[in-house]
Amino acid sequence: MGILQNEQVQAALIALIVVGLNALAQWVRAQVSHSKIVDEYWCYIQPVVEAVRQEAAEVLKNNHAETSVLQAILSKGLAAWADSYRANERKDPTATQLAAVAGELEEVIETVMNGGK
Repeated sequence: MGILQNEQVQAALIALIVVGLNALAQWVRAQVSHSKIVDEYWCYIQPVVEAVRQEAAEVLKNNHAETSVLQAILSKGLAAWADSYRANERKDPTATQLAAVAGELEEVIETVMNGGK
């Protein structure tokens, strides 16, 4: 208890708490941003989600659900989305948009792996 009364220890703990809260705030902002991106571009994402879901289910059905195979499905889906985005928006997707779509596709694959649809 005596160590917590030391001003230097208190300052270090406060700094650690502030850094942790800032990291948490950035993470929350990123999640909100990703959700907004997925909602905004759902018309491009939805067909890719369905294709990824079907392909992951087929791989699972054939017992080939290795990490490298699932990663290839994810990469293929992300590339398909980026191509669709470029064709319709006439610009390259941002890193944040790619991360949001990748996160959505990862969730789809995880859902399939856990027996969901």
